[in-house]
Amino acid sequence: MISFTKVHGNGNDFIVIENLDRRFETEELSRIASTLCRRKTGIGADGILVVEPSQRADLTMRIFNSDGSEGEMCGNGARCFARYAFENRLAGETMAFETLAGTMRAEVKAPNVILDMGTIDCSKGLFDETISLLGETFPLSALRVGVPHCALFMDNLSERNRNDLVLLGRTLRHDALRFPQGVNVNFVQNLGEGKLLVTTYERGVEDLTDSCGTGSTMSAIAAVKRWGLSSPVRVLNPGGVNIVHLDWENDGRFCSARLEGPTALVARGAVLEEAGL
Repeated sequence: MISFTKVHGNGNDFIVIENLDRRFETEELSRIASTLCRRKTGIGADGILVVEPSQRADLTMRIFNSDGSEGEMCGNGARCFARYAFENRLAGETMAFETLAGTMRAEVKAPNVILDMGTIDCSKGLFDETISLLGETFPLSALRVGVPHCALFMDNLSERNRNDLVLLGRTLRHDALRFPQGVNVNFVQNLGEGKLLVTTYERGVEDLTDSCGTGSTMSAIAAVKRWGLSSPVRVLNPGGVNIVHLDWENDGRFCSARLEGPTALVARGAVLEEAGL
């Protein structure tokens, strides 16, 4: 029997399980993720968050996508992880936890969590590029924010149907020549007044998600580069609003980012034998 908590950040939903005694090996965690994340026969989620001990920080966060692959980082997932750790007295209001993308720091002001995304080297990104995709041409930016991301800018995102976005996202996500490690694809529309409309096709989930924290952060950085937006940038995802705070250094080469948004603990329970684990 496995105890779990269901949590989400702006509709980006996760199953949290504790592995403080490290009883679950990586292969088993991968299998648990792919089984429990199924919407019809499992609990249903975009991924699982695994709480493990750390010798250098308060805790270690591991994230496994719904396809069983282990991710380096997830912005909304990290915010949900911090809320869980605080509510279960595993860490205080301010905390640090290890991820495969480095040590993250968060401050919990329940239900909101502010995640320090660290300093991002924008000189390693691509900005003001163009790409031809499925008969259309889009402005393109690409930048690693914990995980690989790109942004496709479009004026009519609010009018696009879901199937079109999935096809565009899946095609670019699997473009091995441009993105050998795969990529998360953010569709971005400028709404004016410091607001962006963003929908993300997530690598590992292999579908559109209601919200993506690292995607919101990358989209905000790319939008500042493209349109000169001022911080903070309000990013409207299908599941809610992420607020991205940006501080620039070295004439725009480096950017310190903080991701702010709500979290919600929605259920606690136990996984039963018939779940198929």
